[in-house]
Amino acid sequence: MANILIVEDEMSINELIKRNLELVGHNCTSVFDGLSALSQLQTQPYDLMILDIMLPGLDGYEVIKAGHNVPTIFLTAKSSLEDRIKGFAMGADDYLVKPFAMLELVA
Repeated sequence: MANILIVEDEMSINELIKRNLELVGHNCTSVFDGLSALSQLQTQPYDLMILDIMLPGLDGYEVIKAGHNVPTIFLTAKSSLEDRIKGFAMGADDYLVKPFAMLELVA
């Protein structure tokens, strides 16, 4: 199925996302900061990036700017209308707010 990059600094959330996506057949790579995300994007192609906004190093907005046109879902605690509009304006394909339903993400 899809090759997915998970960029989430909260280890428990990152692992939860990875386990659930792998259960349905996806290949997942987990990183925990923006700089590692950029490094991964340069080493192999991804079909999807699940990206937090508030990250150590580079934030999610900086990562998506350099994201090599990878389809991206922002998964973040930033829930204001302005944040969501900014996310979509920067090229996000979807924007999910924490807490989120795992079934919604998998869909």
